[in-house]
Formats: sequence, C-alpha cells, structure tokens
Amino acid sequence: MKDRIKRLIDFANENGLDGILIAKSSNVFYFTGASPLAGGYLLIRGDEAILYVPELEYEMAKEESFLPVEKFKKIDDFYSTLKGIKTLGVEGSMTLSMINALREKADVKDFKVVDDAIKELRIIKTKEEIEIIERACEIADRAVMAAIEDVTEGKKERDIAAKVEYVMKMNGAEKPAFETIIASGHRSALPHGVASDKRIEKGDLVVMDLGALYRHYNSDITRTIVVGSPNEKQREIYEIVLEAQRKAIEAVRPGMKAKELDSVARNIIAEYGYGEYFIHSLGHGVGLEIHEWPRISQHDETVLREGMVITIEPGIYMPKFGGVRIEDTVLVTKNGGRRLTKTERELI
Repeated sequence: MKDRIKRLIDFANENGLDGILIAKSSNVFYFTGASPLAGGYLLIRGDEAILYVPELEYEMAKEESFLPVEKFKKIDDFYSTLKGIKTLGVEGSMTLSMINALREKADVKDFKVVDDAIKELRIIKTKEEIEIIERACEIADRAVMAAIEDVTEGKKERDIAAKVEYVMKMNGAEKPAFETIIASGHRSALPHGVASDKRIEKGDLVVMDLGALYRHYNSDITRTIVVGSPNEKQREIYEIVLEAQRKAIEAVRPGMKAKELDSVARNIIAEYGYGEYFIHSLGHGVGLEIHEWPRISQHDETVLREGMVITIEPGIYMPKFGGVRIEDTVLVTKNGGRRLTKTERELI
C-alpha cells in the first residue's frame, strides 16, 4: 500500500497539485487498509499522507490503517487542516456540496479530478487481491449451487434469494455483493429482476445472478436453469448464449481492446438472429466495487492487461417469453482468460 501512496504523491507533484483528497470508501480502503463506517478522508499533502476520521471511528481506524490517523469532532475541524491548499486533487464522485464547502471553508481555489491515476492503480489486481477475489468466487459458487438445488415448482423467488444469502454468509461472506437476482418465467427477461414474491412455475426459465463480498472484494456469477424439461426455444437461446460466453472467454488475451471482446459474443448472438435481444454490455471489471474498470462494452477502448478481473455475461432477453444469461468472473492472465467462478454451465 505504501507504493500506492507514493504513486499519488508523484501524481500530485507531476501535476502541480498542493494536495489530494480521497473520500470514496473503496478508495480510502485501497490506499489505507481502513474502512470507517462513518466515512473518512485521506489527505495527501507534500510527502505526508494522513487518514482523518470522525472521533467515533478513531480507535478502529488506528487498528486497520497502516497510515497515521487523526480524528476530528466536527467537519469544520477537518476543513481547517486543508488551509493553504490552493489546488486540490479530488475524485470525480465528490459531491458539489463538498466542493463548495472546500471552497468556502478551506479556501481551495482550483480542483483537478484524479480518477485516471486511481483507475490506473486499481484496474490491475495484485496477487493478494486476486487470492481474495478467488475466495469470494468460491463462496458465490457454493451459493449458486444452493440456489439451483432450491429451485422447485411453487417456491417464491424471494425465499430462494434468502437461502442464497444465508449460504454466502455461512461460508464467510460479509454480505451479498449486490441485491440477489432470482428472476423466473417472464421475469427472466428482466436483466435486473431482483427476487420478488412470484412463485416459480413448471417450465420457467430461472435466472440466478448473485455475488459475495469477502474481505471488501466482490464476485459475480449468473446461471440459468429450466424447471422441468426445456422446450425447443429455451434450449436454442440457452445454447446460443453459452456458445457466446465460451468463445468470449476463449478470446480473452492481453493486448485486445475491451470493445473487441464485447464484439466476440455480440457477433455470435447477432449471427443467430437474436442481436436485438442482447441489450447490455458483455461485462465489467470486478474488485472493491461490483462494477468498476474496465467496461467490456462497444464503447470501451481500454486495452486488456494481465491482472485485470472482469465478468463475461452475454444474455438474450425476450419480453413475455423469458431470458437467459450466463456469467463468470474471469481473470486476465498472460495466457488468456481463467474462470474464477466454476459452477457447471450446461443447461439443467
């Protein structure tokens, strides 16, 4: 983590910044190792880096942070520590009200967004980060298998989601990475069809999209099954999505652009005549946030590099009929893509 701080200090010096202020919780953790629930501020000024936290977070932050920690009782006390900083590097997610407060109470004159510097660090995972993500993926695999076993005619989607989240927590997850999606029947055509009170019926397609948060890092997996025997149309679209997903994973390699990877799966689905039903990007980066860099979309020019962790999740969504999505968390290695989620992908 000390190298991460040095990179920010170098960035500040190279760009004429008097300081850098980090407030987003995932970034605070990334640079300090601390995760204060009530928020905290990492201030880099010159060669000094200090984590400032509200008084109620002080003792915990001292245990977690590898940087010096200071406490404040009122936010105005914190603003006073920024006096003398005229040009400040901030995150693009910083609120307008915070920017205005920094202008008025700390007399900061100019701001520069430092997201590109943070992205360049976080987009490549370290060996330690990858090991944690792998464990989060193992938990997700166990949870999706529990969901598959629990899907039966007459059961509510919400009850299956509760089982999934129980299994994740019993296997070490802090919480779900996002609201669990269990979408059956016509609802399977909703890409974000979070679990509802709908009861599962015989013949339903059931999309199960879930992830585990483990030691601050996320995993993401989707599987689709049919309750009973699939009909011809269900089997057809399932096999198309599976082919698109497999070939996209096989195509992963350092040096290719994210949009090129998206095209691998998108073109396959289009060739079968279902292009209009693939209505989202192929995937996204995964790490401290469930959606982070890169975006595996038609618009992302990011060049894939060894150490990136992404999802590959093509889908076909046909309103009133249903949908299919198959997703894995994938590590970009020097030899190609390696699936970190490993649950069987054949149609059950």
